[in-house]
Amino acid sequence: MNKIELVPDERKKILKNPDLILLDKELLLALLKDSDFPDEENLVDIRNIFLKKLGDKVEKLKTTNSQIIRHAYENQLGIKKIHKCCLATIETKDIDSLFRFLCSKATEILGVDKIKIVVSEDMFSHSDIENCVLKPDREVSKYLEKIGITTGKLVRLKNVPEKKKITDEDIITREENTKSEAIISLLIKRELKGFIFFESASEATFSVDQSTDYLEFFAKITSKHLESLLYK
Repeated sequence: MNKIELVPDERKKILKNPDLILLDKELLLALLKDSDFPDEENLVDIRNIFLKKLGDKVEKLKTTNSQIIRHAYENQLGIKKIHKCCLATIETKDIDSLFRFLCSKATEILGVDKIKIVVSEDMFSHSDIENCVLKPDREVSKYLEKIGITTGKLVRLKNVPEKKKITDEDIITREENTKSEAIISLLIKRELKGFIFFESASEATFSVDQSTDYLEFFAKITSKHLESLLYK
């Protein structure tokens, strides 16, 4: 058989992007047909190359599908946790029982390490509940404004830098092992009057690229219930 050589430019193009051949059905079928190659020294079995390429793509698809299934499961699990917490929230009969639930049982339901509450002194005269802190209304408003919380944006998610784990210039102190956090605001009669602070020792629990829809739903349910307890 006469030796056939590719035009240099075409050869460079194929070497740069082998998929030009491997993903071309007609060309690939032509290459895979039985042929008589007397010079086997330079013979390369392209079927093995194709099978490896195909195997790599299958593995990539399997990994992608596994990730999709995992995310779907985690999403469904998150919905169930939020709904369970919302139901337990609206079953509380007074402000003390609401705050006690949020600072204790809610942590187990939502799978976080710590929940703290900061509320305005203008609305509550005292609090003997652990992890529930009273602050001047102006201080609460200033802090929420600083972190970007508004009446239209009720939730903020964040990963905690190493240097800010123990202390912060903020009005609440983080736990030493906190690696991610969420803040949901308490909107009472269309005014921001406090917030609930979620802390997790896992970086994966809260991050800025996560959706906040379910936490916003929880923020609205909790705020409305608190408002009903305040003005019943």
